[in-house]
Amino acid sequence: MPSVLVVGSANFYGRAVIQELCAQRDLSSDTWMIRGVDKVLPELALFPPNVIKLFESVDYRMGNLRSAEFLEQAFGDMQWDWVINIAEYKFGQTAAVYEQDVRLMSLEVARLAGKHKAKALVHVSTAHVFKPHGSPNTPHAEDDALEASNELAAAHVRTEQDLQTCKGRPPLVILRPALCYGPGDRQNVVPMLISAQISRATNQPMPILWDKDLRVSTVHVADVAQACIQSAKWIATQNQAPFAVFNLADPGDTTNAKLANAVAQLLDAKPSFQNSAFNFIAKRLKTSELTEEVNESLLGPWMELLTQHGIANSPLSPYIDAEHPYCRLEHCPLAINGSRIENTQGLSFKYQHSSVSPDTLRPMIDEFQQLGLWPTSI
Repeated sequence: MPSVLVVGSANFYGRAVIQELCAQRDLSSDTWMIRGVDKVLPELALFPPNVIKLFESVDYRMGNLRSAEFLEQAFGDMQWDWVINIAEYKFGQTAAVYEQDVRLMSLEVARLAGKHKAKALVHVSTAHVFKPHGSPNTPHAEDDALEASNELAAAHVRTEQDLQTCKGRPPLVILRPALCYGPGDRQNVVPMLISAQISRATNQPMPILWDKDLRVSTVHVADVAQACIQSAKWIATQNQAPFAVFNLADPGDTTNAKLANAVAQLLDAKPSFQNSAFNFIAKRLKTSELTEEVNESLLGPWMELLTQHGIANSPLSPYIDAEHPYCRLEHCPLAINGSRIENTQGLSFKYQHSSVSPDTLRPMIDEFQQLGLWPTSI
C-alpha cells in the first residue's frame, strides 16, 4: 500500500501533486494512503470543483506549517513511503519570514521524515539560485555554482545545503523548477497574461521588457508533479544514492520572445519589445524602481477591466514583486538544463509538456473564467 504525505498540498504545486497521485491511485489495484496538509482549506483555496472533489478523496488536514506540534500530528504514527515537501512561499517577504517558512520548516519536515522512517523525501526548491556565468544563454546544469540574488533565493540555497547534511534524513531528492506555469499559477506567468489582456482591451501594443533572445526556461506544473512522484519512487530504491538534485525545465528552450508570443497569441495581443536604448536604461534602474514603473502602468487598467466585466474581487494581479525572476532577467537570465532527470537510469520521467504554447496556457485562462476571476469576452 503506497503511503504519501504531501506537505503544502493546497497550493500551486501541491494541488498538481494531489491530482497526479489520485490519478495513479485510481489506475492501481493497490490501496493508497494519501495525506495532504496545508494552512488553508481546499474549499477556500479557489480550486475548481473537480479539484475540490479530489481533495475530498484524500486525508486532508489543515494547520500551521510553522508549528512543529502540528507537523508532528500530520505525520501521525505512520511509516510513510514518500514525503513530498512543496510548502508555498510568496515573493516580497522579509529574511526572517523566509528563514521560518522555507528553511526551518523544511528542516523540521526532514527530521520528522527520518524519525518516521520514510523511504524517500522530495523537496521542491527553485532554479532561481544559480550564479550568472559568462554566457547568459548557456543553460545551467545542476552542479553549477549557486548564488543568492535576493533574500528568497538565499533561503533556498541555505535550505538545500542544510538538507544535504541533515542527520537522520531519508534518501533525498531536491527539485529545482524553472519558471513554472499551468492551472493554479497566480504569480509566475499571470502578470504577463494580464498585460496581454489589457493590451487587447485597449487595442495597444503589449510592452515586453528585456531582449527577445534572453532565455527564460519554463516547466509545466503537471511535469513538476510527475517529477515529485517519479523521483520519490526512484530514490526509495537507490541504496547507493541517498541524495540527488534535478533541474526541471522543458526541452523547448524558451526565450523571452517565445513566452511573450505564446501569451500574445492566446489573447490576441500584439507584443512590442522595447528597443535597446530603453532596455539600457531599465537595466540600470534599481529593481524596486523598475517594478514600480511596471506595476503603476498595469494595476489601474486591470482594475478598470475587472469592473467593466462585473468582477468585484479577483486575487489575480499584474503586480510583479522585485524578487520575481523576470525582473532580474537582464542580469540573471533563467537558462536551465532540465535533461538530467530524463536521462537518469531507472527514473521513469519524460516531460509531457515539451514547450510553452497557447495550447498549454489556455487551461489557465479557462479555469480563471470558470472561477469568475477573469473577463469572459476573449
